[in-house]
Amino acid sequence: MLAIEPWNFPYYQLARVAASQLVAGNVVLMKHAESVPQFALAFARLFQEAGAPQGAYTNLFCSIEQIGKLVDDFRVRGVTLTGSERAGTAVGERAGRNLKKAVLELGGSDPALILDGTPLDHAVEQVAMGRTYNSGQGCVNIKRVIVVGRERGAQMLAALKERFAEIKVGDPKDEDTQVGPLSSERALEGLLRQIQEAKDAGGRIVHGGNRVDRPGFYVEPTIITDITEDNPLYHEEAFGPVLSFYVVDSEDEAIRPANATRFGLGSYVFDADIDHAQQVATRIEAGMVYINSCFADSPSLPFGGVKNSGFGRELAEFGIGEFLNRKMVKIAR
Repeated sequence: MLAIEPWNFPYYQLARVAASQLVAGNVVLMKHAESVPQFALAFARLFQEAGAPQGAYTNLFCSIEQIGKLVDDFRVRGVTLTGSERAGTAVGERAGRNLKKAVLELGGSDPALILDGTPLDHAVEQVAMGRTYNSGQGCVNIKRVIVVGRERGAQMLAALKERFAEIKVGDPKDEDTQVGPLSSERALEGLLRQIQEAKDAGGRIVHGGNRVDRPGFYVEPTIITDITEDNPLYHEEAFGPVLSFYVVDSEDEAIRPANATRFGLGSYVFDADIDHAQQVATRIEAGMVYINSCFADSPSLPFGGVKNSGFGRELAEFGIGEFLNRKMVKIAR
């Protein structure tokens, strides 16, 4: 197995692949993100210290060209990647040319539907945490909020603005910090560009929207509303603490923007009526739906998306089974 993993959860991303594939009986060649080499080395050392068989887990520092050659190598029988659409397209195409199974997890623009039976205090806390966790740099962070009902929408927007103003941005080593820096200057510049493009297309900044005046790659927790279908942010993923906010008149109207992106990874439904929330969940085009909570994923639950968020599943029995060969043996009697 060849695994290509991202920087944003630098130990967990490795563990979720290694655990599933070693349980399945596969060996792992791991290419971690180039920005976190110290994590890659530390994780590989754990296998040596534990006395694992040589070759069960191998850390690789290699270039994009070398990754392509590994995918071409007949001894590599499967490829899994967590990353961007661009990376997933390249790896998926190369794996396909070599007739190899691939699992791709390519991010999302996860909506949170706030139905008219939702206790708003609970929803506000969950949305604030779900958008700013890990400085907003997570594939299943809440990216968009869609509130049913104009009056409730105004109430929730005011409450979120107040809550975002309370969020402490600062040094991640400080225990009181709730939002740290983005991963790089490039990530910061890209996010600020998305915010500006959203403003230029008519979006209204309710809170934040600026770079924080301190050393490092910090951006203010941001809320943007009045986003129309021709606004780039309507369709994009914002990988940072930037929340898109929508208000609609009915539940049916909420489903349309929820499904109106090319992504389909995670999603969230909030409602006091669990049975009704489950019915709404069936209408959302996503690989995962969480009801009344954010970040409820677990190693015991399958993880993956639909549409341009990729295909295949990680974790749980589904993840173990993705790269198993099922052999049928029939005995004549």
